[in-house]
Amino acid sequence: MLDTGPSVVIVTQGAEGAIATLSDGTSIAVPAVKTNVVDTIGAGDTFNAGFLAKLSDLGLLTPEALGTLDPDALRDAMTYGARVAAITVSRAGANPPWANEL
Repeated sequence: MLDTGPSVVIVTQGAEGAIATLSDGTSIAVPAVKTNVVDTIGAGDTFNAGFLAKLSDLGLLTPEALGTLDPDALRDAMTYGARVAAITVSRAGANPPWANEL
């Protein structure tokens, strides 16, 4: 996938967490947050939303910033996405958390 042009590719792996690869070949893995799973609907979407929200909070949600994404910032955003997804799967339905629940 990286050969087609993105600066980062992320694959979520459910209970195994998520792994990302930057265009330079650097790989970052984050564990899933342990939780009591009730319903997995919306888990991936919520991970992505949390990931993008964290990048936005860090001022990194621009094409320029994404092109030179630091591995530590990537890890922070992925960890946040995993945290948000863990709350979602602990509830019935696609019910993501509010910011005050994080």
